Amino acid sequence: MRCKGLLVPIILSLILLAKQAFCEVAPDFMQKIKTLKWIAYAPTNFNPDQDIYPTQDSIREDLATLYKYGFRGVVTYGSFKSLAEIPRIASEVGFTGVIMGIWDINDTDEIMNATLAMGYVDGYCIGNEGLNRRYDLETLKSVIASIKETTGKPATTTEEINDYYNNTLDLISVGDWVFPNIHPFLSEVKNPAKAAKWIKTHYNILKKHLPSERIILFKEAGFPTAGCSGATQANQKEFFIDLESINIPFVYFEAFDQRWKTSLSVEPHWGLFDGSRRPKRFISSQKNS
Repeated sequence: MRCKGLLVPIILSLILLAKQAFCEVAPDFMQKIKTLKWIAYAPTNFNPDQDIYPTQDSIREDLATLYKYGFRGVVTYGSFKSLAEIPRIASEVGFTGVIMGIWDINDTDEIMNATLAMGYVDGYCIGNEGLNRRYDLETLKSVIASIKETTGKPATTTEEINDYYNNTLDLISVGDWVFPNIHPFLSEVKNPAKAAKWIKTHYNILKKHLPSERIILFKEAGFPTAGCSGATQANQKEFFIDLESINIPFVYFEAFDQRWKTSLSVEPHWGLFDGSRRPKRFISSQKNS
C-alpha cells in the first residue's frame, strides 16, 4: 500500500468506524436493480486526461438535474478525488441507489476512497473494460472478494457484451450480478428499433446460461447523437423509447456529453444531456419528476 507507518492503522480504523456507522447491505439491492431508473454518470466540468475534477457544488447540480428527470439510481466509474463524494451527494439529493465504480483496481488510494463511502453505496463495480489490458482476471477476482469482505456490499465487474461469451474469461460467473456494456451502434446496428431488439436478443442468450436467480443489468446501453451517420437526437429518442418497451434491466448511458472522450468520433456525444446540462430530445420529451 502507499500508506505507511501509523497512517495505515488509522485509516483501517476509519473504515471500521464507517462500517459500524451505517447499515449493512440493503436487503432490497437486487430489487433496486430491477426497479430503479438508473443512469451512468460521469460529471460535467470533468476531464481526467487533464486532471480536471468537478467541485462538489458542480456534482450536486449534475445530480439534481438527473433527479429532476426521474433518475433514482446512479452508476459511477471511479473514486478519485472529488468523485469519491458522489455517493454521499447523491444520497443528499434524494437518490436511493448507488453503484460505485473503482476504475484502477490496483490503486490503493482509490480503493480506500470507495471503501470509506460504503455507507452511501449499494454495490460496487470493480473495473470497466480493463480485463487483460489494465489488469488480469485473478487480480480482478481478488479485489472483488476483498471489497466484499471489507464493506459487506455486493460487487461485480464490467466488460463488453461479447466478452461474456468467452469461456476462457469466465466473466459470466464473476461477481454478484452480470453487468455488461452493450452498444449496438458500435456493432453497426444503427436502426433504433433494431438496436433495442439486438439488446433483447443478447439478454435472452445470457439468461439461458445463468441460474434463474442471477440478475443481468446492462451497465451501458446508449445511442450517440452526433459524430457519424445515424447518430442523431431523434434516433436516440426512438432507441430509448423502444428499449424501455421491452422491459429488461438497463442503465441509461450516459448522463452528460463528455467532450474529453476522443477515441471514436461518437464518443463525446452519448449524453442524454449536453455538457451544459441541457436536455436532448429524449429527455425533453419526458415528464419531469
